[in-house]
Amino acid sequence: MQELISLLRDLVKIPSVCGNEEQIGSFIDTWLRKNELPVQIVAVKPNRSNIVTLLKGSRPGPRIMLNGHVDTVEVGRGWTHDPFGGTVEDGRMYGRGTTDMKAGVACILWAAAKCKQEGLPRKGELTVAAVVDEEAVDLGTHALVQQGFTTGLDFAMVAESTDLKVVNAHLGRTVIEVTVNGRAAHSHWPDHGVNAIEKASILINAITQLRGPLHPRMGYSTVNTLKIEGGQDEVMLVPDKCRFVIDRCLVPGFGSRDALGEVKQLISKLGVDAEARFATRETPFCEPFELPEEDQYVQLVSETAMKVLGAKPSIGYHEGPCDSCILVNQGKIPTVEFGPSGGRLHESDEYVDVDSVRKTGEVYLEILRRLLS
Repeated sequence: MQELISLLRDLVKIPSVCGNEEQIGSFIDTWLRKNELPVQIVAVKPNRSNIVTLLKGSRPGPRIMLNGHVDTVEVGRGWTHDPFGGTVEDGRMYGRGTTDMKAGVACILWAAAKCKQEGLPRKGELTVAAVVDEEAVDLGTHALVQQGFTTGLDFAMVAESTDLKVVNAHLGRTVIEVTVNGRAAHSHWPDHGVNAIEKASILINAITQLRGPLHPRMGYSTVNTLKIEGGQDEVMLVPDKCRFVIDRCLVPGFGSRDALGEVKQLISKLGVDAEARFATRETPFCEPFELPEEDQYVQLVSETAMKVLGAKPSIGYHEGPCDSCILVNQGKIPTVEFGPSGGRLHESDEYVDVDSVRKTGEVYLEILRRLLS
């Protein structure tokens, strides 16, 4: 499986910070064509495209998507390894994007090429999508949904690093803006007005206590104040407006609208003159989801992973939003995540365990053999 590790190293050597994915997309295009796989270049934004390959069998069967994002966060400082070197030390490959998630992308591309070599699919269809913008607002996978690539799919897998766990559930995320209204007055007579910043502070302190319902696996929904702004420098004026932004982490059964409703109820309870609304975003916020452990595809991935790993894998959940949420909630596709082990996600000296990459590739290939033969 050295070709899989070589492919991963090639991907890591290409800088692909979110918003600048053109070079890595060109590489994947060329790699797919060299491996005699059909290529569709699907424009998302100018100079930002998803790269898609579609293989069809001669008989009816399951329609599957393998999905992985090619963009990374900024490199940042503090590296002791070349962030674009793909160097391997003590069984770990280091570099920006190794674990998030070029290892997963390498696995799904490699598995597709192996399928082609083995004459698969004989039945059903396989779509492999290397997408942009997951580190921002999921423009790439949302475009797949909007452009019909997910229509009629039976099952999807996202190759995020999961430490070789089968991930059947996902936390979600929404961002809420709150505008607090006050009444302007001279700052030397503050009792003549209503200080919007002071009212906002009362509301923020109360909002930090919001928790939502308790999920048996994932705990409570969390809240974090991202930003606050209001008033003016060196102006003798009681501020009549204050705006702040909160980030809600969502558990299954408690979605964006529930979170917004909870904030609105708190505003009413405290009697603060304020309005709450969703932040403006090009794509839907990532709603949480949970597939039952007895779901046929969760069981399929678990059984296949057990065959490859030699032990039953754990069932886990993903703690941050990613493209799985878009596939489930907007694409209406049962989606499972499975991927390699790694560490220092979004930090310096990010790495992935090389042996886990090999095992992940084997799991994907075996799943495709079982479904598409």
